[in-house]
Amino acid sequence: MANPAEYKPSLISWNLTRMCNLRCPHCYMEGGRKAENELTTEECLGLIDEMKALGTEMLILTGGEPLLRKDIYDIARYASNRGIWVVMGTNGVLVTDKVVEKMIECGVQGVAISIDSLEPAKHNHFRGGPDAWEYSVRALEICRANGLQVLVQTTVMDMNYAEIPQMLAFAREKGAWSFNLYFLVQTGRGQQMNDLSPERTEAMLSNLVDWQDQYRPMLVRSKCAPQFKQIAYERGAGGLESGGCMAGTQYCRIAPQGDVTPCPYMTVVAGNVRDQSFDEIWRTSSVLHELRDLKLLKGRCGRCEFKELCGGCRCRAYAAYGDYLQEDPACRYQPTGRPLPIDVVRWSPEAQARLERIPLAFIREKVRRGLDTYARRQGIDLITPNVMKEALAGEERSEMFGKMPGLSKPD
Repeated sequence: MANPAEYKPSLISWNLTRMCNLRCPHCYMEGGRKAENELTTEECLGLIDEMKALGTEMLILTGGEPLLRKDIYDIARYASNRGIWVVMGTNGVLVTDKVVEKMIECGVQGVAISIDSLEPAKHNHFRGGPDAWEYSVRALEICRANGLQVLVQTTVMDMNYAEIPQMLAFAREKGAWSFNLYFLVQTGRGQQMNDLSPERTEAMLSNLVDWQDQYRPMLVRSKCAPQFKQIAYERGAGGLESGGCMAGTQYCRIAPQGDVTPCPYMTVVAGNVRDQSFDEIWRTSSVLHELRDLKLLKGRCGRCEFKELCGGCRCRAYAAYGDYLQEDPACRYQPTGRPLPIDVVRWSPEAQARLERIPLAFIREKVRRGLDTYARRQGIDLITPNVMKEALAGEERSEMFGKMPGLSKPD
């Protein structure tokens, strides 16, 4: 059994409500009407105290549509005041100048806005709202005009596969901090949608390896496709600090009625915060302990030399096989059985100082591991600031973490 002290819920995605003003066909929450007996404000604030005690560093407040909760600003403010980095995920419909002012006042550091096509009619039809595209773009522009960082979220599907390069250019032009490309997991309403084939998934991930350099300083990230790391490694490219399945190890989801799951896209329940403390769930859940033991992975994932770097998407395995330890069906890679190099890599004092300026410990550790892996792949034995610039997409962006010190901020 894994040692509980080795794992912290550094990043939590919190579905505060099932209420939503749109009806997206891929919604894992099946958003719409409010769920019965959603967590109260008092319960939410108490839960934040538990998160802080366990070492949570970043909290994503989402839904449904989180802005439909009347206490959303109280929850965001309380988490921010406890020293937790708060990001809000929204469809953008309710975002106005006044809303953004409130977000900033209560400590929200960034806003994730969903845009699924550059064709308004296509986006509106998919999202189930007549003016959804206009609202999303307006929200993006309002946030940037007020100095709030924006992450553009897109789910790649047949309908927008060919649009992704144009969407990247659009996001960078609008000043997005990051473009997050999600790969569909067939759960919730998404069970009725067709997933991309493994071949098309791999082709898109290969493109992302190139685009992360092409669209600097905007970050380009793959989500729910941790094999991105294997592809980047094989090509000797950077971006190895990105990706890797964190479900149950550094990441979990809390649902509107208090269920804790390893990830938003997995319905397996580790416990409920109304029945047990969050601390007890995180430390003792058999589901989470299994996900932390890489020796339990099955199929190609269990044999893969990249399993510590990647791990496969546990949610996609569960959606496909009903077993979250099975191999990831979206990955085409055939393990070789040859272990990755484990040569000792040194860090120059200047590079170490830059690394230490990343304010969130779990991101700092992902960057360190990614750079160590990149250096070994390239036969580099000393990491310097120049190596960091070469290997990290977005490294040169001084406002990488908004108002907090950035990775490339001068001494």
